[in-house]
Parts: sequence; structure tokens; C-alpha cells
Amino acid sequence: MKLIEMKQQKLFENTSPYVHEYDYHRLRTGRLKVWHYMKNNEWATLREISEATYVPEASASACLRDFRKEEYGSHIVNRRIRGKRTGGLWEYQLIEKINNED
Repeated sequence: MKLIEMKQQKLFENTSPYVHEYDYHRLRTGRLKVWHYMKNNEWATLREISEATYVPEASASACLRDFRKEEYGSHIVNRRIRGKRTGGLWEYQLIEKINNED
């Protein structure tokens, strides 16, 4: 019980919302689930991604943004409106960047 109290205290002392020892595995696993679902180049909404991967929609959106970053491969993430523009439903497509450096 004392160990749990120490971990909670350590969590509250940290000023960053990200704590590596608590968040790394969960976020890495979620990112991999989104990657594997989206790497087929098909279009999908955040809800579809979330339902297929069990990753919350906000986290799926963050993963898609991460895939554009250099540290995650500088991949292309396209987006387009699905249905009527007034509906505001967006769908996304991941295009994997292939490194041709030898």
C-alpha cells in the first residue's frame, strides 16, 4: 500500500501531464494499434479508428498528428470531408513514407 501512495504522490509532483513510467507503454501500444489499422491506405473516420482499435477518438487523432512528425516517420496523413460539408465529418488516410536512402 505504501508503494501505491508513493507512486500517486510522485504523479502529482510532476508538472508534465506525461509521466514516462505510467504513460509510455499505453501510448506506444495505442499508436501501434492505430498504425496497423491505418497502414492499408483506406479512409476512416476517428470513430471508425476508435471502434476498431479501442483507442479513444482524441488519442487516435493525436496518433495521426504524430505520424506526420519526423520522429515518427514524416508520413502523409490526408484528410477529407465525408458526406455533406455541413455535417463536419472528416475521414483520414495514412500514406506510409518509404525511405529510399541506401
